Amino acid sequence: MNRYLAVVLGSVAALALTGPVHATSSQQLNFSMDATPSGQSDAGHWTAGCLPDAAVPEDAACVSVAGRGDVVRTERKNGTTTSPAIKFPMKGRAVLVVPHTPRLNPGTADFTVSAIVRLERSQVTTGANVVQKGNYDNPVGQWKLQLDRGVPSCRIAGMRNGHLVGLLVKWPRSIAGSGWQTVTCARRGDVFSIQVGTGAPAVVHNASMDIANQYPVTIGAKSTGVHNDQFRGSVDEVTFQIG
Repeated sequence: MNRYLAVVLGSVAALALTGPVHATSSQQLNFSMDATPSGQSDAGHWTAGCLPDAAVPEDAACVSVAGRGDVVRTERKNGTTTSPAIKFPMKGRAVLVVPHTPRLNPGTADFTVSAIVRLERSQVTTGANVVQKGNYDNPVGQWKLQLDRGVPSCRIAGMRNGHLVGLLVKWPRSIAGSGWQTVTCARRGDVFSIQVGTGAPAVVHNASMDIANQYPVTIGAKSTGVHNDQFRGSVDEVTFQIG
């Protein structure tokens, strides 16, 4: 572990989030997963093509695969209807990649990242990155939502007073086998939280830091490399918002 990282595990607390209130907020990413990637058939087994971003039309999340990985279409029940979603592979590697742009770096501002996920017990792995910008050993910063061993957690890292610091907040239990769940990570001033569904958030403090890097945003894994922390479940409604 990087010796500059100060990683703190959160415990569940029904604590209202505190911190500075921003007058406006801006949604930077919104991937509903409703569309079919460009140039692909709707049935799935996608190995290329890009999904549009509802928040910023010039953005797109493009499919990248390796080792016979692909992305397939699935559905999420939403009341009496269903919503299109996507499923990552049980074998091989697949990731959606959104190119870097500075507006995807929160800096010192409040931000929220969320995803609706489904993970079966048979899909649990030791590393399962759902959405992130920057890697664990990135020397300048990271934000990430993950489901390692089926347990949701959120991690941030950034610069404070010339040093790289990190913070982790963790849900107290696995959500594998519990159906579709909304997982939300949020920083509000000095408070960093994770919430699953409508449950009381788990929170930690000391979240003030400058988070910025030149990495892309990736959904489903950190890359298509061999040790890519592949998420092998399903995902819908991935969003990132500053403010």
